[in-house]
Amino acid sequence: MDSSQRCREVIQTCGVELVDGRLPVLHTPSTLFRYQLSEAIRNNTDLVDYMGDYLDELLSEHDAISLYLDPMTLGTPDSATTHVSGGLPQTESLVRLMLGVDALQSRLVATLVDKFPEYIGDEGTDGDASATKVSVKILRQLRWLDYVLDSGALTEKLLETLGFVPPDMQREIVVALPDIISDSDNTQVSKVLASMLKETPELMLPVLDTLGSLDCAPALLQEARNSVISHLASAEPIELPVLLRFLLQSVSADAAAPVIMRIRKRLDVDSIVLASRQRSTLADQSPDVLIFDAIATSLRSHKHLRDAWLKIIASDANVGSQTTLDLVVLLILHQITTHTKRVESVLKAKIDIVSSQPIAYTPALFESNIARFPAVFSVYFPALVSVSGWLIQTSALGSQGARVATSILVSAFGAMGMFQRQEISGELAVHIGSGNANEIDTAAHIYLELATKHPYELRPFAVFIKGLLDYVDNLDITHVRTIFDTLGILSTLAGGSDDSMFSDLYIFVRKQLSSVFPKYNRIGVVGTVSLLRQLGSEHTLEAAQADECGGSSMSQAPRANIQALRRAVQLLEMLMDSGRHQSWTFISMTYDELAHIVETHGLHQQLLTWLHENVSSKFAAQFLGDVEDLNQRYMLSGHASVALSLDDDEAAVLDVFNHNDDAEASGLHAATKRADSDVTRLCGCVLSCLPSLLRLIQVCEKALGDGSLGEIDALLVCGIYLLPPIDIASPHSTPASLQYNMAQSDDSSGNASLLLAGNALVGIDEDSRLDLIKSVCRWPVDLRRALCTSLYVAVNWFREVINAFADQDSDEVRAKVVLRVNQLEQIESGLEALAESLSGTSSEFHPQRAGLVPEMSDTAARTATNGLALRIPGPTTVIESVTENVGLGLKEGSFMVDVGGLLLSQEDTHKLVHGTNNDGDASAKKRGRKRKSTGVLPVHDFAKELHPFLRELSFSAFDILKLGDQVSEHRPLLSARGLSVILRELHAAVASKLVRRAEKRVPWGKPPPSFGALATFSSNIANSSARDVFSRVRGLFPSLLQYLDACLHVRARFRNDVDELEQLSHAPRVVAVDSSDVSVVELCIDRLLHIVSIVLSWDGLQADSDHTNKPSSLTLVLGALARQGHRTHDEISSIVPSVLVRRAFDYLHSVAQTVATSIRAIDVLRMLVAVRSFAPSCEPVDEIMGMTNEQRNATMDGRISEMARCVLDAKWDNAQELRPADLELLVGLHIMRCPHNRLDLAYTYAAHILPQSIDTRSDVDDSVALATLKPATFASAYKAVSQALATIIQDSQLASMGSSDMVQFSGRVVDTWVELTRITQTLSTPLQRTVLVVALRSGLTMTDLFTKTILPILDSCFFTHRDNIIAVLERMRKATRILQSICNHSKASQDTRLQSAVPQTKRKLEQLIFQVYVLMGNNDSMGAVTLGRLKHRGVRGEVVSSQIPRGYESEEESEEEAEEEEEGGEAEGEEAEGEEEEDVRMESASDDNVPDQPPPPTKRNRSTTARSKVGKRMEVLQRKEILAKRRKSAGHKDT
Repeated sequence: MDSSQRCREVIQTCGVELVDGRLPVLHTPSTLFRYQLSEAIRNNTDLVDYMGDYLDELLSEHDAISLYLDPMTLGTPDSATTHVSGGLPQTESLVRLMLGVDALQSRLVATLVDKFPEYIGDEGTDGDASATKVSVKILRQLRWLDYVLDSGALTEKLLETLGFVPPDMQREIVVALPDIISDSDNTQVSKVLASMLKETPELMLPVLDTLGSLDCAPALLQEARNSVISHLASAEPIELPVLLRFLLQSVSADAAAPVIMRIRKRLDVDSIVLASRQRSTLADQSPDVLIFDAIATSLRSHKHLRDAWLKIIASDANVGSQTTLDLVVLLILHQITTHTKRVESVLKAKIDIVSSQPIAYTPALFESNIARFPAVFSVYFPALVSVSGWLIQTSALGSQGARVATSILVSAFGAMGMFQRQEISGELAVHIGSGNANEIDTAAHIYLELATKHPYELRPFAVFIKGLLDYVDNLDITHVRTIFDTLGILSTLAGGSDDSMFSDLYIFVRKQLSSVFPKYNRIGVVGTVSLLRQLGSEHTLEAAQADECGGSSMSQAPRANIQALRRAVQLLEMLMDSGRHQSWTFISMTYDELAHIVETHGLHQQLLTWLHENVSSKFAAQFLGDVEDLNQRYMLSGHASVALSLDDDEAAVLDVFNHNDDAEASGLHAATKRADSDVTRLCGCVLSCLPSLLRLIQVCEKALGDGSLGEIDALLVCGIYLLPPIDIASPHSTPASLQYNMAQSDDSSGNASLLLAGNALVGIDEDSRLDLIKSVCRWPVDLRRALCTSLYVAVNWFREVINAFADQDSDEVRAKVVLRVNQLEQIESGLEALAESLSGTSSEFHPQRAGLVPEMSDTAARTATNGLALRIPGPTTVIESVTENVGLGLKEGSFMVDVGGLLLSQEDTHKLVHGTNNDGDASAKKRGRKRKSTGVLPVHDFAKELHPFLRELSFSAFDILKLGDQVSEHRPLLSARGLSVILRELHAAVASKLVRRAEKRVPWGKPPPSFGALATFSSNIANSSARDVFSRVRGLFPSLLQYLDACLHVRARFRNDVDELEQLSHAPRVVAVDSSDVSVVELCIDRLLHIVSIVLSWDGLQADSDHTNKPSSLTLVLGALARQGHRTHDEISSIVPSVLVRRAFDYLHSVAQTVATSIRAIDVLRMLVAVRSFAPSCEPVDEIMGMTNEQRNATMDGRISEMARCVLDAKWDNAQELRPADLELLVGLHIMRCPHNRLDLAYTYAAHILPQSIDTRSDVDDSVALATLKPATFASAYKAVSQALATIIQDSQLASMGSSDMVQFSGRVVDTWVELTRITQTLSTPLQRTVLVVALRSGLTMTDLFTKTILPILDSCFFTHRDNIIAVLERMRKATRILQSICNHSKASQDTRLQSAVPQTKRKLEQLIFQVYVLMGNNDSMGAVTLGRLKHRGVRGEVVSSQIPRGYESEEESEEEAEEEEEGGEAEGEEAEGEEEEDVRMESASDDNVPDQPPPPTKRNRSTTARSKVGKRMEVLQRKEILAKRRKSAGHKDT
């Protein structure tokens, strides 16, 4: 029998049947086969060689080799093997089975490796493309073996083969290597693979995959990462996920930051994805999602990657370097709970203006990225919504954060699918229900933005917005307007015809209009006009026409136009009809709302014509007339005396007296025998409609006449009929029966009309005007009240006249407008004096009670026709009282009640008279508690707070300030008083929109007060965004600067200041002043400075750019400052940005030299800081360090610091007006802007300036004292210095310092901190509480900075500066002991403010002590530090009671033991060790004063877990100390 036959039989005996031309058949389990074959070979040693030859023979046949490389077939198991095999699992190949036999493995492995190259060219797949190659099958036999006897030889052979095989086989070998080689061969293989990265970049993916599975040396990984990063820019998009995964998962904590920075620099996701999309037609083949998924997986797995990437993003201050990669990484990290707050901090710093850093994350950045990568942001949509929601909640009204949130949600809504749109719609509804004014405003405007840009996409989710209508009465009216605008757009997408949503809204607003409650009337007016705006706009009508034309012939297009217009007219008629059954204030609100939409959005020309025709005729018939008409109306014997007319030849007169209800109530109308008026009788006063009616007329006239008001220019100059010729000295019996007679003579001393005729109220002679006002204030009370009403209407009339004509181009019209502005302040002052004279009397004047201002309360009580509120004593006298005072009559047999011409049901009348809260009040009284009034706004004192009740000056009125580049000498000049009025209104508008206000959440149903005027229902300014207000102010900015220079010049002339006059000699004469206007000019300067400061501090200034080819808003503002300072007219585009900033800074610095009050100085300082922040790259630190002291002081930061010092050292007359925040700003700017050593200046404050500010002794050296710092201001200065010290540490580049500089810096920081804490021991009781809180909280920050920042760096340089570092730590011990004393003082004084910070402070102190202990242990200096227990002392060093009982010790013995324990640590260490080492004694956070034995049990309520943690820490420290002593005793004393 030959050897082959014998081997065949042995194999068959063991359980494998070999069949020629077919796959071998396995009849027994593989493990049993290996065992039986191994036993057969062990029994016959010759069988090894025979079996090896037989296997070589089998594998030598090219046609049959695949039979032995493929899995064997299963034979039918017999009864003897069934229970063993268990059904025979999937079989292996014969070669794989033989490799499991130890005796055959080495020779068979060598045979396979030798055969492997033979089959590379001839694969033998028989034309089957899907068949596996023979070479691959051979390679698979070697993978996942349980063990390899000679792995080195196998590895060497495979690596040798790797050098000459084709690339596709190289890929197979590289992929299989981790599954073949053993761990001992990792180094050899990793070196070969690392070299392949450079030689064969096409195999980079499998090589990186294999390297990631091997245990490589750090140097090899670094080399591999360098090769990958260099290949990153040219890699195929499909390869990027693998490359990034390798880079991020193979990097260590130390090398993470450099690798991430190189990835951010080389990985241009935008261009890569764009190129891949151009090559591919399928959207799902874009690799952007896979790229970011690889990054997300790595970030979630490795904390050091998260920390490093977040730190890099936070430190990158270069505008334009922010990419999609950074945004997505921030979203990934925001989803990780532990990093959410840190990501929000980074976003807040990148979105808002932070010190000298410009805005990095703009709305345009988010919008463009979401539009380019919708699939990526869809994956991280929850994080995107979370970030936008956080911005909505925390951002101020109209701030940059709110704009970014709007951009995120609007762009995501347009780019993503239905699920994301539904989530956004629901999330916005939640924000509107939050109760926060900022949050509601931002969310409502996002809804409106979505409806404007994506109306058809938002339409399916309109149910979220419609659901808000049930709670809309709890929202502010501006938010109601925004919601109705949104619904109006969605309901009129197709012109509003046959639309259920429009019908629902129509029914809703009609119900609101018919309500008896003013709150619902306001909602109804706003909702109706919003629907009218959308239905009557040109855009909606064009859309309706297009939709109609799309489905039928062109002849039907006008039909849709007519149908939409009819619907719009139907809304107008419903609105006007509702006004006939309500009140005059209701009609006034309607006129204001209509004027607002015409002015800001526009209406169809036919609707404008309808409005103009129906409104103008009523206005002329009711309010206008001439002198002859007045003579006939009042049956005057002479000519009527008209007041405040600008043109004596103008016949038109505004008859205010005819509709003065106070004049009627006081009997003046009866005295004049006035003819009956045909005005409809409604609640309130018809004069409340006069200003709003003029506003509607002029906006319609401008819309129809291309901005011209030539048809109504007579209204600008017409006079006002205030009072008839009443004899003010006529006798009367009692005030109740007061009777007035007509004056029979032309003597102005007794004739009321002649006294006020002409320009007497606004005369040029100020003394005469004041005498007139004093005499008028002595008139009878009822006459004064009637005059108050007339003057109040006149003031609001002139304000609307100024709004109407201020933007006209005619010089003649402009001159008359200036005259009206100059008269306005004088009329207002007269009105204020009259109202003050009536204050406190029964006839006190108030516009709301007089029915001249819309009632803002939410109750149903209306203003009666005589100006008195309904006050009914009880149900029994309801009918008599109301009938007598109001004219309320009941009709017999009827269920309707006539209230001043208004027909109401008896139920509504009961609500009107009694209110609706009687039952609630009774139930509240039964429960024994006071019921809070809901919805009723408090009535302000009109005499003390006049301006909120006046009509606002709109944006067009501010155009009167425009001067142009060349100021004409013949131009009419604003008076100082007129300028103060305009600036007051402008300042209010700017402050309400551009100043951040941190709104608190208010209970649902209590809307916060609005910033608009109460007399103007639909305020243009209140409804404008911050960007709109800024765009208006930007055009006025050059003129405001000219007015500022002019006012400063006038002030210098009044003060006869020669230096200031010479400095301001260029100031134009644009303000007319006299000697009595000194205080008014000062007020104008304050307002101008504050306006400029607000504009420069607006957070949207940097991000506001209209177009790429136009100068940005920042450039225009800085250009105006630069031109004003240098008096040049150079083109802004020709000036270098750094030069532009410096010129603007120089101009403001010159203004700072002329300020006379501390408040102005602080405003100018804020402006200088804002301008300095626009040039972060100017004057870098390296350049400053090479300057001389004079050059440093001349820098922008140097000038800011010096000016802050001057303000602090000046003796201001109004120093008491400085707020704590102002003092903190001044001290902080003085230190942080110092161009020299800031740390030395902070030490000077802590060691000299602050102690001297509270030392009242006369012999104290005050050479460094600052005049502003006194005991009253000490707390603010102390807080500012503490914050500055922490900021200096955070801003210092500690890692780049040399070891000597670092130790010196640390010592100076410790000295400053010690001086700050020492001050707390010398404070008086009034100051102590506030300062101790600041000291404890600043100490918390300092300990944290030392633990995390300074001590790790000191550890690295300890051996070279050992003694100096120990000395620093010794001095630091003094500060930490004082902090411990403050903690003890909080317990003794029971101060809750202090106690709230004690637990965290003690934890930080423990961490600091343990960190010092670790530092000493790392540097073999454990003998230099000992741990002890401190005595329980207070702030001043006195012993305070501890919570540990001392029953067996006297107080004196305890004190002696404590002193010995504190002072004997160093001596004990020296005696025990005999070394010349300084002993650094760091105290523990324990409050106990006991010996080293375990403390006795206490009564303190302390958890077992806390005790166990402290015990473990102490045990660890004791073990470390014992180990250190053992090292020293073993021969390490020389260290």
